Amino acid sequence: MSEPDVFIEPKALSEFIANIFARLGSNDAEAEAIATSLVETSLMGHDSHGVSIVPRYVTRALDGLILPNQEITVVKNDGPALIIDGNRGYGQMIGRQAMTLAVEKAKTDRFVLMGIRNTHHLGRIGEWAEMCADAGLVSLHFSNGINRPPIVAPFGGAEARMGTAPYTAAFPRRNAPPILIDMASSVVAMNKVRIALNRGVQVPEGTIIDSEGNPTTDPSVLYNEPTGSLLPVGGHKGYALGVAAEMFAGALTGGGVMLAQRGGDGATINGLFSVIFDPELMVDRAYYDAEIEEFYEYLKATPPAPGVDAVLVPGDPEQISLKARTESGVPVDAVSWAEMCQAARDAGLNDTDIPATKTG
Repeated sequence: MSEPDVFIEPKALSEFIANIFARLGSNDAEAEAIATSLVETSLMGHDSHGVSIVPRYVTRALDGLILPNQEITVVKNDGPALIIDGNRGYGQMIGRQAMTLAVEKAKTDRFVLMGIRNTHHLGRIGEWAEMCADAGLVSLHFSNGINRPPIVAPFGGAEARMGTAPYTAAFPRRNAPPILIDMASSVVAMNKVRIALNRGVQVPEGTIIDSEGNPTTDPSVLYNEPTGSLLPVGGHKGYALGVAAEMFAGALTGGGVMLAQRGGDGATINGLFSVIFDPELMVDRAYYDAEIEEFYEYLKATPPAPGVDAVLVPGDPEQISLKARTESGVPVDAVSWAEMCQAARDAGLNDTDIPATKTG
């Protein structure tokens, strides 16, 4: 039986993670950006992309696979097109630099097509969509990951050929969090399977297949040779969405699509394709604001099905989790917490630098 989750106070956890990356060579701004991004991701309920991935970042940093304190390189700024090279920097810093530039350009030009390539893991793509929404801009984003083995089988296939290739969109609202769609094109993100393995629980049916293509609920099949695969969400529809994400984020950014034969050193290198625009480019802003609020309230007023407390709109779950976890603390499975503490030691911290935890 697995040990219970531990809970850590968000501010203490953020300071702890920032100290880890400062010891690994990141300047104060970068260390804080990494920590803030990962903690906020966990607070919003996306544990797969939150603080539990710190050990993998630390290992890659120690192996020289992530380069600290990198600045973006503007490869192209021509009309609406903006191409950014991340120079293998931390995605939490590269993403913020690139999106800040894109948002400023969109405020002036009203429409931007941005591609980011050659950056380490960008984390929760919803964070970058929220930056656009905070500026009053609508945005669509497609992401891919290369430089690592594929983990998602094409629809009908028995072997992985693709990544989880997320799709994200955010629609700003007046004086309220945006409507936010942030989803992998696979049934779940890879790290959600790892967390299930850590917690000693099975994954839902229809999530993974073993190395021979047989359905299974055992998360260990993705971590033992020969490995199994994640399945695309919604069968052939999610597969098609993943193909589109690979083309947008890989082929159209210059970062490349995922191909197993390209190998790599194991660090997740992301590509991101973003469409960012002022909604007033299309319609009157008052009309847009009224429509989005009316639709939001219309959806929320849906009578819930048996066993469902309330119908939520995309973006609501993150806000609910943020409120609850800010009060209760960030939950981390026991295995990931042990790995995080060891990663801190590997980075040069002492046990006295590790924050207190609680259980239950």
